[in-house]
Amino acid sequence: MYVKLLRLFFKENLSLKRLLGFDLKENKVKAILIGLAILYALVAFIGGFGFLFYDLGKILSEIGQERVLLGFMSVYTLGISVMLVLLRSNGYLFHYKDYEILSPLPIHPRTVLLAKMSVMMVMLYISSFLISLPILFSYFFWNGFNLISILFLIIGLIFLPLIPVVILSFVSLAIAYLTSKIPGSKIISIILMFVFFLGIFMLSFSMNDVEQNPLTGQIELFAGIIRIYPPLQWFMTAIHERSILDLLYLVIANGMIFGLYVFGIQGLVQKTNQRGVRTYTRKAGSKINYQSSPIGWTIVKKEFKKFFSIPLYALNSGLGPVLLLIAGIASLFYMNELEEILTQMAGAELPIEMLIIMLLGFSISMTYTSAISLSFEGKNLWIIKSLPIPPVTVMFSKILFNVLLVLPIAILSILMFGISIRIGFVNQILLIILASLFSFLTSTVNGIINLYMPKFNYTNDVEVIKQSAGALLGVFGGFGLMAINGFSIYLLIDLISMTQVLMILSLLNLVLLGLAVWVIKTQTDKVFRTYKA
Repeated sequence: MYVKLLRLFFKENLSLKRLLGFDLKENKVKAILIGLAILYALVAFIGGFGFLFYDLGKILSEIGQERVLLGFMSVYTLGISVMLVLLRSNGYLFHYKDYEILSPLPIHPRTVLLAKMSVMMVMLYISSFLISLPILFSYFFWNGFNLISILFLIIGLIFLPLIPVVILSFVSLAIAYLTSKIPGSKIISIILMFVFFLGIFMLSFSMNDVEQNPLTGQIELFAGIIRIYPPLQWFMTAIHERSILDLLYLVIANGMIFGLYVFGIQGLVQKTNQRGVRTYTRKAGSKINYQSSPIGWTIVKKEFKKFFSIPLYALNSGLGPVLLLIAGIASLFYMNELEEILTQMAGAELPIEMLIIMLLGFSISMTYTSAISLSFEGKNLWIIKSLPIPPVTVMFSKILFNVLLVLPIAILSILMFGISIRIGFVNQILLIILASLFSFLTSTVNGIINLYMPKFNYTNDVEVIKQSAGALLGVFGGFGLMAINGFSIYLLIDLISMTQVLMILSLLNLVLLGLAVWVIKTQTDKVFRTYKA
C-alpha cells in the first residue's frame, strides 16, 4: 500500500502535467516555451554560481583548502532544508488537505505518514542537488574525481538534512499553532518569514568580499556553523578524506533521530489532522455598511485580501518590493558607504544610475502576481465567467494590483536614492518614468502568460505559487525584459549621455507595453471562452 500511495502522491505533486498545469502532448508550443525557460534558468544559475564557485575553488586549491567547498555545500544544503521544511512541513504532515479522504480508507495512518514524508524528502533532495551542482563541479574539478568520494557524497546528502527536518517540522507546527491563536495570524506569519529570510540575506551580504570573490566573505561564518554542528564535520571528512568512520557517525546519528521522529510523531500527526489548528474568532459588534465601488477596484481589493491571506504568496511575490524599500531606507543612513560600494561595482566610467536600474528591474521582476493570480480562481472560475464583467476588466484589474504592489515603493526608493547618492533631478524623473513603464510592462506580460498558461486544477496553493508555468515564466520573463533593456544600455552608453539613454529606454518600454496591452485587449475574450470551470 505504501508503494501505491507513494506513486499517487508523486503523480499528484511532481508529474509534469500537475507541475505545469497542462498536457505536454496537447500543447507542444507551451511545452517548447517551458523547456526554453527551464533551460534558460539552469544556464543562468549554473553559469552565474558556477563561475563564482569555480573561481573560489581556484583560490582554495592554491592553498590546499578544497575541503572548504564541501563546507559551502553542506551549509547550503542545511539552508535549503530549513527553508523548505519551514514552508511546507506543516501542510505536508500535520494539516494535509486530503486527510478527510484518506482517513476513512483501510490504510494504516503510519503508511500515509511515510508516503507524505517521502514526497517531501524527495523534493528536498532535488532542491539540494540543484543548489549543490555548481559546488560539486568546482570541488571535483580542483580536487580530482574519485568514485568513493562520489558514493560517500550521495549517502551523505541523503542523511545530512534529516535532523533539520525533525527540528524545523516542529518549529513550523509551533508557529502555525501560536499565530492561529491571535488576530492577524496571517500577517504575523508573513512578517516572521520576511524577518527570517531578510536576516539570512543581510547576514550573507555583510560577509561578501566584492573585491576578490563574493563567496570568500562567507568562509568564516560557515566555518563557525560547521564547528558547532558535528554532522557537517562528519559529512566533509567522509567525502574529502574518504573516512568510513565519519560516514557511519553521520548515518547512525541522523538516521536514528529521524527514525525515532517518524515513528514517534504518528500520534501527533493524527491528532492535529483530526482537530486542525483552531483559529481565533471574535464577535464583531459593528454594523455592516454597504458601499458600491467600480468593478475593477473591487477586483483589486479582492486581490489584496488574497495576497495577505496566503503567507507563501506574500513571501514570494512581495520579496522584491521589501528589498527595494530596505535598500532605499538604508541608503539614507549609509550614504558614504553606499556611494563607495556603487562606485566600485559600477567602475569609474559607468554611471551609478545603471546599478539603480538593475536593482529596480530585479525587484519589479520578482513581483509577479499577475502571472499566477488568474490561476487562483481555480474551481471558482465559473463565477467570474457567469458575471456581467468583461474578461478584459478582470485581467487589467489583476495587472493593476501587481503594479500597485511594487510601483509606489519603487518611486519612493528612487527619491531616497536621489537624496543619498545625489542623482540629478531630471534623471530622477526619468528613472520614475522608466520604473513606471517597466512595472506596467512586466505586469502586462505576466498577465498574458497567465492568460495562456493558467493552472486552475490544483490541490494546494503551493502548486500555483511555486510549481506552475506562470510562476516560472513570470520571473524569468521579467529577467528577459531586463536583458533587453540591458542590451540597449550596452549599445547606447558610449554614444550618448545617461539622460538620453533613460529617455530611449522609456520609449522602448512604452512601445513594448503598447504591444502587450494590444494582446490583452484583443485576445482576452477569445481565450476566456476556452476555459473550463
